[in-house]
Amino acid sequence: MALTLLSAKDFAFTLKVTIQRTGKLGFSAPTAEVLGIDGNTYAKFYMDDENKLSPVVVFSKNKDEDSFKANKSGDYYSLSTSILFESLGFDFKKQNIICDLKREEEADEFVGGEAYRLVSRAPKSRRKTTASTTTAQEQQKEVDKEEQL
Repeated sequence: MALTLLSAKDFAFTLKVTIQRTGKLGFSAPTAEVLGIDGNTYAKFYMDDENKLSPVVVFSKNKDEDSFKANKSGDYYSLSTSILFESLGFDFKKQNIICDLKREEEADEFVGGEAYRLVSRAPKSRRKTTASTTTAQEQQKEVDKEEQL
């Protein structure tokens, strides 16, 4: 019998980034630490033709004309990516978009490093909406509920 320890430290948290309402991609402190992100880190993004709202990113210490530089702001790091996410159709101006970073080992060779896919989490409602602030998506949910009754 071969046993492998499944250590709690390996499952302590999910790598998480946030597409902020400014369009910057912000890193949680634990994510920045695990990925080794500092002021000398650069990121390249790759669009997946089959899933345009789930780009793949690779981090490195090598700067080139295709990479975004990590910037330090207080205790956190971010990338100036507003034009990138706007062009991909992300609606970040209404609220932050939280994404998990999922390893994409099959893409490592193509991107020349460790590839991570941005997987958006379902948005959480921050407050109860009124009829005047209800979005089209929320209106559709109400219609669906009524049809089920």
